[in-house]
Amino acid sequence: MANNDDRRVLIVDDDRQVRDVLHEIFLCNGYKCQLANDGREALEVFRTTRPPLTVTDVKMPVMDGLELLKAVRELDPDAAVIVLTGVGDIKTAIESLKIGAYDFIVKPVNVDELLIAAERAVEHRHLLIERREYQATLERRVAEATRDLALTLRELQDTYRSTLEALGSALDTRDVGTEAHSRRVHGYALTIARTHGVSEQEVKDIEHGVLLHDIGKIGIPDAILLKPGPLTPEEWIIMRTHPEVGRRLIERIPFLRGALPIVYHHHEKWNGTGYPLGLAGEAIPVGARVFAVADALDAMTFDRPYSKAIPYEAARKEIQRCAGTHFDPAVVTTFLSIPEIIFEEIRRRSLEP
Repeated sequence: MANNDDRRVLIVDDDRQVRDVLHEIFLCNGYKCQLANDGREALEVFRTTRPPLTVTDVKMPVMDGLELLKAVRELDPDAAVIVLTGVGDIKTAIESLKIGAYDFIVKPVNVDELLIAAERAVEHRHLLIERREYQATLERRVAEATRDLALTLRELQDTYRSTLEALGSALDTRDVGTEAHSRRVHGYALTIARTHGVSEQEVKDIEHGVLLHDIGKIGIPDAILLKPGPLTPEEWIIMRTHPEVGRRLIERIPFLRGALPIVYHHHEKWNGTGYPLGLAGEAIPVGARVFAVADALDAMTFDRPYSKAIPYEAARKEIQRCAGTHFDPAVVTTFLSIPEIIFEEIRRRSLEP
């Protein structure tokens, strides 16, 4: 049912007797009434008070009922308007429905019919407003839920990233003492990948793959992994199992599946002489091809127990020389296009606490 504020009606008719009769009908049935002699006067009243219900005659001087109806609907699309019309004006009454009237009543007015139409018109208006408010509330809640979900997802991704970075650092300390190796290669690889035009989704997969590329070395005995001198052929066979070990470790973790191409294929070579599968050319996943260049750059420009660092320019030339054999020529071209200062900044940040 409508509330008390809804029981307000604007009565519009240029015939004073009709206006007074309508006033008495609505007043006796609990409505608060406002009266107007024509459409223009009624429009001014409507602008000021916005009554929920308007009952108007059609034929009036100055501004007729249809003009008033149009103006009222522009001011308030939910306004409930009932049009009163003579028997000969049915076409006009039908036109009023098209414009937005809730109903029309044929004169002489049947009191019960008028009051029922009035109640229904006000209730219809109330339902329209409720539905709009519900829709707005629903849309607001959906927007809030979406923001909350996005925030949760970002926090979860940040947690994943922090975990992977920590794991990558732990792997570095277990390997041959290469300080911040994973952090540097991570920065190099993402820079090369984005410059190479790799999609953001693939960049995320590369990010995970870089941080976890050597996770399979968990399964390599310390006697081999930490050996200061060259490995024997038998030891190399064991060392070369780490991509397979890594694959088995992460393939059942859904959010890490994108890392598999780098974890499993980061030792493949463009000419097919790498391992574990001896893939060649573009059969090697693009993430692994990007990683190969980034990893080689870091390996050559930082001291390791079995090799001394060489200058960046010398490493650059060596990578260029190996394009088409060890490395993807297109990825090398992309690498060569990146200013050295960008890689220097990545190296500097990798050493920060």
